[in-house]
Amino acid sequence: MQPKCICFFNSNKAWGGGEKWHFENALLARDRGYRVCVVTNLVSVLADRIEHEPGIMLLRIHIGNTSFLNPGTLWRLACFYRQHAVEAVIMALPSDMKAGGIAAKLAGVRDIIYRRGIAVPVRNSALNRFLFKHVLTKLIANSRNTLDCLLADNNQLIEPQRTHLINCGFDVAAFDAMPAQPLVQRKPGEILIGNAGRLTPQKGQKLLIDIAKILKDQPIPFRVLIAGTGEMEAELNNYAREQGVEDVVEFLGFVSDMKSFHQAIDIFALTSLWEGFCYVQVEAMTLKRPVVAWNVSSIPEVVTDGETGYLCSVLNTAEFAARLLTLIRDEALRERLGESGRARVIAHFEMRKTFADLENCLQA
Repeated sequence: MQPKCICFFNSNKAWGGGEKWHFENALLARDRGYRVCVVTNLVSVLADRIEHEPGIMLLRIHIGNTSFLNPGTLWRLACFYRQHAVEAVIMALPSDMKAGGIAAKLAGVRDIIYRRGIAVPVRNSALNRFLFKHVLTKLIANSRNTLDCLLADNNQLIEPQRTHLINCGFDVAAFDAMPAQPLVQRKPGEILIGNAGRLTPQKGQKLLIDIAKILKDQPIPFRVLIAGTGEMEAELNNYAREQGVEDVVEFLGFVSDMKSFHQAIDIFALTSLWEGFCYVQVEAMTLKRPVVAWNVSSIPEVVTDGETGYLCSVLNTAEFAARLLTLIRDEALRERLGESGRARVIAHFEMRKTFADLENCLQA
């Protein structure tokens, strides 16, 4: 039975992939004719964006890890659910699952769903076992890898028939419609390799510098463009100088116009050591850029080796450099893999397709 009112519950204060998912799917649900509620924390970037959207009911409320122990919080949430006749609530964080889930159970909400977007195990505690067995009706994971990691400490935590794999969606039409401006000046014959993400150990930019050093031994004009900021910014700049690649590795800092970034490059090099979904690789594929990445976490669920790019053995910088070199030398190959990459995004990750998957989950 299809619910008439959906509540998207996300108490994270900052903005990230999970908040983007809740925001975009709340808007899609509204536009499809559902009544939509959103619950956020008192301070919330998601709430700041939602409150300007017509037709969406917003509740800001303090939610912390122990809020489920506060009868006043549970009562207020349960009243909100009842007031708006919420039939399905989709929660983002463990704290949401506890407070929002228990309140939904008390309010008689039919579908109480936890969406997991990060590949980290759920602790095998008595409270979690109770929540998954007696409160939650369904579990959504954004990738097979996320689901496997979530259940790593207890594969009996939830029955398989109550789990649903729903990829993060990407609005291809909106991305296509965005303007793009020249981002860098390309030198004659130069191949541009792009990387984007926070400058953190997880994103592996130090390995990319090692890869650039290997490529520099080849007689080819190339440059590596790294977009992003983070705690490793000074360390990475120093490391590039130590490795003698400061002339072919350029740090662009924060880039707000990611379409122009991807438009400027020829190949996207994803050196992340793990990812939940990673929108930047999908952006690159949408613009027909082949992706070279490590064969790790959820990345193989997006990049198909030999069809949309290449997957390399983790930490094998020589193999990664060789794959990049193959693409640098073969323009026709870059075009073929790029075309396949865009087709894969449209077939599997386009926003309206993934929202249809969410509707199927709600109707199950």
